[in-house]
Amino acid sequence: MKQWLLFFILFNLVMNVWAQDEPQETESDATEQPIDTEATKEPPSEIPPTPKVYITPNKAKARNDDVIRYLKNFQREDEIIEILGQDGNISGLYLPENTGKPQGGVLILHDIGQHAHWPNTVTPIREYLPDYGWNTLSIFFDEYIHKPLPKVEPFQFKEVQEMGAENGELQDPTDQGEELTQESTQTSPNQVEAPVDQLENTNTSQDQNLTLGNGQEEADQLDQVADSLDEVPDFVPPITQEVLEQPAIPVEDAFIESMIQRTEDGLNSLNTMGQFNTAIIANGLSANWAAKMLQERLKTNNVGYALILIDAKASQYPKVNLNETLAELKIPLLDIITQDSPEFLRASKARKGAIMRKQNPNYTQLYLPAVTVSLYERDNMISRRIRGWLKTNAAGEEVPVKVTNN
Repeated sequence: MKQWLLFFILFNLVMNVWAQDEPQETESDATEQPIDTEATKEPPSEIPPTPKVYITPNKAKARNDDVIRYLKNFQREDEIIEILGQDGNISGLYLPENTGKPQGGVLILHDIGQHAHWPNTVTPIREYLPDYGWNTLSIFFDEYIHKPLPKVEPFQFKEVQEMGAENGELQDPTDQGEELTQESTQTSPNQVEAPVDQLENTNTSQDQNLTLGNGQEEADQLDQVADSLDEVPDFVPPITQEVLEQPAIPVEDAFIESMIQRTEDGLNSLNTMGQFNTAIIANGLSANWAAKMLQERLKTNNVGYALILIDAKASQYPKVNLNETLAELKIPLLDIITQDSPEFLRASKARKGAIMRKQNPNYTQLYLPAVTVSLYERDNMISRRIRGWLKTNAAGEEVPVKVTNN
């Protein structure tokens, strides 16, 4: 009995110790219950999502707008002019000469990714030359054409099937076709109710058509009145079959024509201002459009033109043979090079060789250091060399016009 009594006492002590070790549940823990998030969610709205609209930004237009806004903020809006072009109006920046002894007009063309007020090339030249008798006009170019992505051939299942059959990884498609046909022949009980719904829809549509009978009669009466009226003459001539059969102009050719036409519009604007002794300063890829435009102009008159190139580059897309075009120009030509990469130096050497083979005595090639970016430094080495070359090779003089009495 003593042993059982001791065992009972020890058992109670151990149970009390275990009970103290267990955490007691508080009232706050007992009241907290998991929240059913699905029940609290609001039912989804039935409004369909609006489709996303993707807009390709026009970087050239954004740059032009920023330049015009900048000039207006600094009270220089009198430099902005609108040029009436063949394909629409274009914007330009014009500065008249400041000496009273005009030498001529200079048309400045910026490179790709630049604008008509570019700080390290265009701006110093167009603000420096007016102090030496030159009227300057810098025009804006639109965004350049982008080379299309390579075409991807459609996926050929037969080639993959043959490769898989050689490796033993592809199953026979006929076996899969038999399984599909067996599954398709088994119809579910839900498919039987579909024709009943279709019949109900057709009945309702027929009832609606019957209710619209009066409207159909009125439409027939209007058609009769319209047929009794005289025919309206065609103000737009119809498109003939010859026009429809003409092939469409490639995108590359249309882009080249637009760039040449924009250069032509800028030069015509100087002519309307009375500037017929003109020089063109082309930077980068704009040399292609200036050379092509002058090639057409020089067929009728080769007097009063000069061309200055700054880091000229031949256009790779669309493809333009710049060296061949420049070699045909028999006018004063200055070729300025500021880049020192091996590829650029090799291209400039080939350009000089192509022009010298055509024996152009008025061609000069100069290697000058690049101009640092500055909005206030106009008197730099490139501007001074261009001013001196223009004075020697392209300077004009004001000639009075003799008026005859009829």
